[in-house]
Amino acid sequence: MFIHGAGRTPASWGPQLARLEGALAVALPGHPDGAPLLGTQAMAEWVIAEVEEVPGPMVMVGHSLGGAVALEIALARPDLVAGLILVSTGARLPVPDDAIARIDADFEAECARMVEESWLYHEPDLIRRGTNSVISMGPESLRADYLSARDHDLRGKLGGIDVPAMVMSGESDPLVPTWLSEELADELSGATLAIIAETAHVPQLERPDMIDLLIAAFLARIELALAEDA
Repeated sequence: MFIHGAGRTPASWGPQLARLEGALAVALPGHPDGAPLLGTQAMAEWVIAEVEEVPGPMVMVGHSLGGAVALEIALARPDLVAGLILVSTGARLPVPDDAIARIDADFEAECARMVEESWLYHEPDLIRRGTNSVISMGPESLRADYLSARDHDLRGKLGGIDVPAMVMSGESDPLVPTWLSEELADELSGATLAIIAETAHVPQLERPDMIDLLIAAFLARIELALAEDA
């Protein structure tokens, strides 16, 4: 189950959804349809309602804010979670006050800044399309995402998660720096940490082949473990 990040849609997992047979993805409320939710717990509750009837348990794959939501799901409903893949995220996701203020001061400029900082190499067409996508969701959605990320802090609360976990971080991510992913990996018992070279905040789009291989290897590990327990 793929969960997108702030200001994004399931399209941020496009290469993975195309390659991994049977993969599912959710579009959180406000991305773009519906009223946005405030808080990662509320988002997790919404996802749980969407997936609890799906045969499982499932591996939850979250990007940035979506990784925070995946962690909340693992804490609230461990029966739904077979494993966690957490990309460009952390046990906390600090958002500076001036980033939130920029939404009101110049919303379109803030959308462009966020998208530009997500990519290590700035291909103009990708930046343009990504920026237009964020703009299309409106300022209330982005504000709710930023506030939800700012209030997310699960440090000291993740010891109860005992499913396999892989944490991935773009080597040059300015939005969720690698040290936050390292902190998260340290909080999760037995988590594997992968630093993805030549990527920023969206390694799943900048180096999809590498990310797909890591996800496939992780899924194979989960399947083997489930087979041994059967």
